[in-house]
This record gives sequence, C-alpha cells and structure tokens, in this order.
Amino acid sequence: MANIIFGLVALALGLWGLSVWWWSVVEMLRGIVPLLLIILGFVALGAGITRVRDEGSSGAVDLAEGLGGETVAKDE
Repeated sequence: MANIIFGLVALALGLWGLSVWWWSVVEMLRGIVPLLLIILGFVALGAGITRVRDEGSSGAVDLAEGLGGETVAKDE
C-alpha cells in the first residue's frame, strides 16, 4: 500500500514540476536528444561493422547450416 501512495505522490509532483518548469524541460531535451542520437549512431555503426565482420568469417558455417547441419568434406 505504501508503494502505491509513494507512486501517486511522485507522479503528482512530477506532473506539477513538468507543468511549472516546462521550458526548462524543453531546454534539457534539446540538449539530450542530439547526444542520444550520436550515441545511438555509434552503437548502430558498431553493430553493423561487427555483423559484416562476422558474416565474412563464417561463410563456411552458413553453408553447412544450409545443408541441414551436415558436415561436408571436400574431395582432395
């Protein structure tokens, strides 16, 4: 029960603060959004590079999986 009361009080104070200091919230978002986009861009770039690197080194594994998981021996 105490969690519900605390949650309602925190929600009410948060909404009050948001309405009173709206322009401060907007200023903060104007600064945070570009930083988050830069960080997200680096994460996406890193994931893409890792995926390309993994696909280049695991070509034989993909071929074996495409044949039903059987290992295929090359004739020498």
